[in-house]
This record gives sequence, C-alpha cells and structure tokens, in this order.
Amino acid sequence: MFLCAGLGILLAFLGCIRPAWADYNWNKIEADNSILNQTTASTGLQGSVNLGYLATSGNSVSKSLNARVLMGYRVGRWRTDLNLNWIQTSASGIPSDRSQEASSQTDVDFNSHNYLFLYLDYLDAPFSGYLRRYTEVIGYGRRLIAIPHQALDAEIGVGARQTQPTSGSSRSSAIERVALNYRWKISRVSSLVEGLSLARGTTSTYSESNTSLILHVAGNLALSVSYTISHVSTVPVGFLKTNTETSISFIYSFN
Repeated sequence: MFLCAGLGILLAFLGCIRPAWADYNWNKIEADNSILNQTTASTGLQGSVNLGYLATSGNSVSKSLNARVLMGYRVGRWRTDLNLNWIQTSASGIPSDRSQEASSQTDVDFNSHNYLFLYLDYLDAPFSGYLRRYTEVIGYGRRLIAIPHQALDAEIGVGARQTQPTSGSSRSSAIERVALNYRWKISRVSSLVEGLSLARGTTSTYSESNTSLILHVAGNLALSVSYTISHVSTVPVGFLKTNTETSISFIYSFN
C-alpha cells in the first residue's frame, strides 16, 4: 500500500519543473554548500566531513563520538555519492555500541526531469542485532519541487536485502523501497534537510527518518544538529524495534 501511494505521488507531480539529482546525500551536500554561500559544483568532487557528539536511545543508551564522511562526484549526466558513518562507544573500556555503515548511490539523468539510480548499502551494527546487512536497489527518481530555496525529491525502486543477525540464520528477501528527500534553505545561514525512507520485504519492513538543521559558523565550518529515528518490524529476540540517534557535530565542507 505504501509503495502504491509513493508511486501515486510521483505520477501526480510528473508535470513539475526542472531536472535534479535527487537523494538525501546530495540534498545534504547542496545544503552544506548553500550555508557556506557556495554553489554546488556541476562537475568534480565535493562533500563534507562531520565530527561530533552522539546520544542514543533504544537498543543502546550511551554517549559517544561519531564520524561521517560524505563525498560526491559529478561528471556529465552521471553522479555518484559515497556516505561513510562510524559510531564507537565504550564504558570503562567495555564497548557498549558500535556501528559502521557505508552507502553509495549512482544516478544517471535520462531526460530533463527524471533519472535512474542504483543504491547500495552495507551495515554492521551488532548492538542493534545485525552482524551484517546488505541492500541493493535499482529504481527511478524525480524532483517534485524545485524553487530557489526548496527542493523535494522522490525515489521508488526494487531490489534485495541479505541479513545476518547476531542470532539465528541468515536470510534474504526481495524488497520495495520508497524515499522522499527535502531541502529548505531557511535563511542565509541556516538550512533544513529531511530524509524519509521505507523498505518493505517479505520478512520485515524497515523505515527511517533523518532530520538535520545546518547552521553556518565561519568559513567552511558549519554546525549540524540531527535526529534520526529508525524502526524495524521484525528484530532478533532481545532487541528493540525502534532506535533513535541525536547528533550534534561540526561540518567541514569542500567544493
């Protein structure tokens, strides 16, 4: 039902203007650069590095440091991004939380409004019940809103997910994935980025919301305050279905 609703939204907006590369990572890069009064380059390498403080609740309650590297490269009709996230927490020398995630998306523009994409994701999060989780999705994306200070992107795709939980046997399933990604330049020194995604498979449904407020500090430095909530319909015994992350970090952006 959710997938059909997402497809209906896409079709309803097929008449909207202007082409765009449209996923959360590139909305984030564009927001970082707009805060720094820079224009996102039409070609070449660009991105940001985040270092900051993280508080979590859910399967783990802790305080920690987190790191993120976000890079994107454009050339012609093609664009690829790479997003690396790392979280490590220990209490009295004993690890209490560890998460490593790497995701990448490649887009190709095939006319003035639309593009195709390939999305790949790897997650290693034993404190959330996953020794390994791999996701592969291919699909279609479109920018629904493109005005000077706001952009709304939508994507819909199909693929597969392979999961190795901390307990039990490995499993694989086909999945359907929909995503909405929004960027709003609130003022000359602040931007808001929101990403929503839902991936439904035969064994479980995974949904995530990530909200980031970006504030310019000085030069190429900005401050990011973000809140992420994720929910899995089916989890290993002993783990919670919902996790939250609240992060405050400094961003160094390059373009």
